[in-house]
Amino acid sequence: IPGMVWGIVKDGKLVHVKGAGVQDLDAKRPVTADTRFRIASMTKAFTALSILRLRDEGKLALDSPAEAYVPELKALKYPTDDSPRIRVRELLTHTAGFVTDDPWGDRQSPLPEDDFTRLLQQGVPFTRPPASAMEYSNLGYALLGRIIANVSGAPYKDVVQRTLFTPLGMTATGYDVTASPVASRALGYRWEDAQWKLEPTMAHGVFGAMGGIETSANDYAKWVAFLL
Repeated sequence: IPGMVWGIVKDGKLVHVKGAGVQDLDAKRPVTADTRFRIASMTKAFTALSILRLRDEGKLALDSPAEAYVPELKALKYPTDDSPRIRVRELLTHTAGFVTDDPWGDRQSPLPEDDFTRLLQQGVPFTRPPASAMEYSNLGYALLGRIIANVSGAPYKDVVQRTLFTPLGMTATGYDVTASPVASRALGYRWEDAQWKLEPTMAHGVFGAMGGIETSANDYAKWVAFLL
């Protein structure tokens, strides 16, 4: 791979951090503890904790039907006549019964809110009835992002910024990659035809709740210390 960074957090402090390689192949800027990487599904932990915070504030219940917070789900066609309604808990634990959606889910990152609403209205595919088995679902976490927005009355990314990034001092963390400094941005590549090819930089959209965060090792260490 062109570049990477790793670190160790102990007793609330980043006690070891090191970068290797470069963050982009054209300018060949070296990776440092301040290089900003997309962290993909590590984003889901921020989404999950935001749901739990709303639970703690009494604004939602994990065992309530998800359709209580996302009305479009009321019209879902379930796989069996006696399927239980999807609860918030099932979305958190990947047990809503949805079809595994990699890599489709990743490609939906920039999906606008209106398009997501139409997608839900058209129906989504199930593998099995809810609450019967675990199957990884990016769609489930996109729905949690919609729940956070609907319950909070503010855009999902603004809620996470206000309640997690800002209090933790994560000033190099966000969802809008195109707004971050080019000089500290790690670009994504894929190995194809015996060469590195640049992956597209996707804008923030509905599916950012499952994988849209960009952060640095220094900033992510603050999150890890907080969790510990």
